[in-house]
Amino acid sequence: MALHAPSTLLSTVKGDNSQMRALVTGGAGFFGSHIVDALRARGDDVVALDDLSTGDRANLDPGVPLIVTDISDREAVRDRLAGERFDAVVHAAAKTKVVESVAQPALYHRVIVNGTSNALDVAQLSGATRFVNISTGGALYGETPQCATEESPIEAPSPYGRYKAEAERLASSTPGLPAITLRFANIYGPRQRTDLEGGVIAIFAGAWKRGVPLMIYGDGSAERDYLYVADAVAAILAAVDGGATGSYNIGTGVATSVNDLVAQLTALLGPPKGVVRAAERAGELQRSCLDSSKAARERLWRFSVPLAEGLRRTVAA
Repeated sequence: MALHAPSTLLSTVKGDNSQMRALVTGGAGFFGSHIVDALRARGDDVVALDDLSTGDRANLDPGVPLIVTDISDREAVRDRLAGERFDAVVHAAAKTKVVESVAQPALYHRVIVNGTSNALDVAQLSGATRFVNISTGGALYGETPQCATEESPIEAPSPYGRYKAEAERLASSTPGLPAITLRFANIYGPRQRTDLEGGVIAIFAGAWKRGVPLMIYGDGSAERDYLYVADAVAAILAAVDGGATGSYNIGTGVATSVNDLVAQLTALLGPPKGVVRAAERAGELQRSCLDSSKAARERLWRFSVPLAEGLRRTVAA
C-alpha cells in the first residue's frame, strides 16, 4: 500500500533537492519498510538491513537492496557493509515484545543494546552525519497516569524498556555523530503482523478476518496511545532532515482502552465472533500515553491522523 502524504511534516522537505543515501536497519519490517518507502518516494537512495526474523522481503520494492544479516552480529555487519557510504542511518531493528523480554532478557540485551552499538559503528565507519534511533515511549516510562513528557522519570518495568533506555544513552554519547532518539507510542497500520505482541490492532483485525474470537488480557481497561504509521514516518523524515538532537516523544496524547478500541473496530467491521478473556500478562502496563508537545513546540512534528481515521485506513488496506 502506498503511504498517504505525511501531512504531519513540518520541516522535512529538502530545499536543495539533493539525493541522500540512507541505511534503514530493520528495513523489511512493518515500520522499517514504510520508512524505506517514504525515503525512496522523495528520491533518496536506500539500503535495507534485516535478519528477516520478523521482517519480510515482500514488504519491500524489489529494487531495494536488502542486506540479510543480524544487526547484533558485529563482525557480520561490518563485513557486509564494508566500504559503504551513507549520509544517514535510521535504526529500526529491534526485538519488541515486552512479555518475551521478561522471559529472554539476554536475547533482548544482545539485539537491542549490542545491535544499537553496531548500528552506531556502521554510521561512523560509513561517514554518516545523521543517526535516527527508534525507541519506545510506553515501555520506557512505565505507568503514566498523565501523558509522559521527556522530563518524566524513566521507570521501565521490563528488560525491553530498560535496554531501550541503554540504547538511547549509547546513541547520545557517540562522539562526532549527531543523533536523535524518537520515543514512539504504539504504531499501527497496513503491513503490521498479526502474531506480534505489540500490534493489538493488527491482531484484532486478523481475528475479525479469520472469524475467530478476540483475546483480551485483563478486563480491557488497559489504555494505550495509538499512532498511525504515516504519522510515525513523518517524524522519521523530520528527524533525518533536521538538526535536532536528544529525545522526543512521538504520540497522539490520547489514551484509548482496549474495550474502546474493540468498540471502534466493531463500528467498522461489525460484531466480532466473540471475546475470550485471559489473565493480565507479566510486564504489561495499565496506561501508556505520550505528550509530544516538545516536538510540536520545536517545529519538528505533530500528529494529524486521529484513531478513527487511522483505523478506517488500516481496515481499508
